Amino acid sequence: MATAIINGRRVQVPPVATVEDIRKAGGIDKGRSILRRTREGNFVVRPDEEVAVGDGDVFVDAPPRIKG
Repeated sequence: MATAIINGRRVQVPPVATVEDIRKAGGIDKGRSILRRTREGNFVVRPDEEVAVGDGDVFVDAPPRIKG
């Protein structure tokens, strides 16, 4: 298990995680988007995507973006 930071809390997540794994570990509601923060910027974690998670990786949630 990797130790990631989700919304400021250190939590254990699988080394290869889906968005649902991250939601469950961070206690995040289904209607929220998951963002991965890196030095290069913030990137949305897509629902069908698997993410390689290392110790110290940072994730946050945000309201869904609605165009219009």
